[in-house]
Amino acid sequence: QNSITMATSSSDPQQPSNGGIEAQRAKVGFKFTEDLAPGLELSIDLKTIIHSTQSQFQQIDVVETYFGKTLITDGKTQSAQFDEFAYHESLVHPALLHFTQAQGGEGPKTVFIGGGGELAT
Repeated sequence: QNSITMATSSSDPQQPSNGGIEAQRAKVGFKFTEDLAPGLELSIDLKTIIHSTQSQFQQIDVVETYFGKTLITDGKTQSAQFDEFAYHESLVHPALLHFTQAQGGEGPKTVFIGGGGELAT
């Protein structure tokens, strides 16, 4: 089950609190958990929930994690700021190289990719 949850660590009520904000933050944290395969899940700390909404078609979440801003639809990660270049360059470069070769070395400077599924292309 993919989810965003609040995780708390148990603390000994007999121990005095040092009162610092960092000590309080250490006790509570938000996590995003995604099922990747049967018996395999990824759980990662959330820094911020930037936006969360339910459209007519899907649940859309934009969160900040270790990987930067991350787009999640229906509980599945679509792209993250940290590694999006690998996905998007693999869409653009084949078209650029094909037309550059076809034009004898003078290819287009830009390429339009229609239908990039997560709307980040």
